[in-house]
Amino acid sequence: MGNIMYHYCNVDAFKAIIQNKTLWLSSVYNLNDYKEIHWIKEKVLKRIQELTTKNNYEKFNTFLKLYEKKQPNVYIASFSKGEDLLSQWRAYANDGYGVAIGFNTEYFKENKLIKTSKVLYDEEQQQKEIEEILEPLFKFEEKFDFLSFEFEEFCENIINEINYLSAKSKNELFMEEQEIRLIHTPLIIEDKETKRFIFKKNISTMLFRAVCGSLIPYFELKFDNFNEENEPILEIIKGPKNKFIDQEIKIFLANNGFYNVKIKSSKSSYR
Repeated sequence: MGNIMYHYCNVDAFKAIIQNKTLWLSSVYNLNDYKEIHWIKEKVLKRIQELTTKNNYEKFNTFLKLYEKKQPNVYIASFSKGEDLLSQWRAYANDGYGVAIGFNTEYFKENKLIKTSKVLYDEEQQQKEIEEILEPLFKFEEKFDFLSFEFEEFCENIINEINYLSAKSKNELFMEEQEIRLIHTPLIIEDKETKRFIFKKNISTMLFRAVCGSLIPYFELKFDNFNEENEPILEIIKGPKNKFIDQEIKIFLANNGFYNVKIKSSKSSYR
């Protein structure tokens, strides 16, 4: 992976990201492709179904019940390896009037609550990783107390790996996007005694925004703590229709603490 990943956005979002020094990581259940989170799940269910017999039915059935109950708490921010992609300008940067913010991938490695991952599009590799994740379950002894805490804990570890694979996998039809994701998986626990939800290993409090009749949860990822040796933003690419004046955008960036940022223009041209 190169050291820059690009976040395509409109001018309003660009202004807010720079001034607040904040990215939003949103729930995977609110992605543009609503089927995406089920892409790996369907493959997992199919594989287990293929291997289910009378002898291992109880083991697999118990696992699947736990899998259904423990839906992934996964929050992501999307980027691209491509710095000048027409599809991205059109879809995410106000039809080319916006910008692509070039973030430094090395900067986010310092945050242990965030994982940076290329999106996996290759179905053969996805299937291979599913096999590797499920192998301990396949090999687990058939005669066991599958209602025990020990087995539940064993299954939770496997489910967590599946959920992470789900968060970084997509249909190969989306390969052109060259997507990279920041992935956050906080632990969210319902506390029935206090009638509240407890959050652990989270980067911020959970916030909500209203969009098109939906309430979308997200977490804030701050990038306000940095030095010149490891800055979070390395360059800005102006969209094909963007009207920014270079000096003015440099002043805006510098006044918000981002002085060493390269300004580039898209090489694309379209109406």
